[in-house]
Amino acid sequence: MWKSLNPGENVSLGDIIRHITPLAVTAFGEKAYEVVRTELHYFEIMMRPAKTEQEPERRIIRYIDIGYHLGLEVWLDQMSNSNSEYAAGNG
Repeated sequence: MWKSLNPGENVSLGDIIRHITPLAVTAFGEKAYEVVRTELHYFEIMMRPAKTEQEPERRIIRYIDIGYHLGLEVWLDQMSNSNSEYAAGNG
């Protein structure tokens, strides 16, 4: 299930996240991103699944922007993060 990411909460490597801003439907669609790098003040996400042969879309998100400039949700799977099809909206 999707859970809102609140200011001050950190993400972990491999987490699946998506945008929840009003523009999500138009600008980002239902894209799911995977956290591929975490640092103290920011984290990097990569669009999943990468079905094209091009370089996958990547974004750097600053923790300070969460809740102020960005609305994000993180996928919580009680068993594991292996349910990626459902997390990506395909289930």
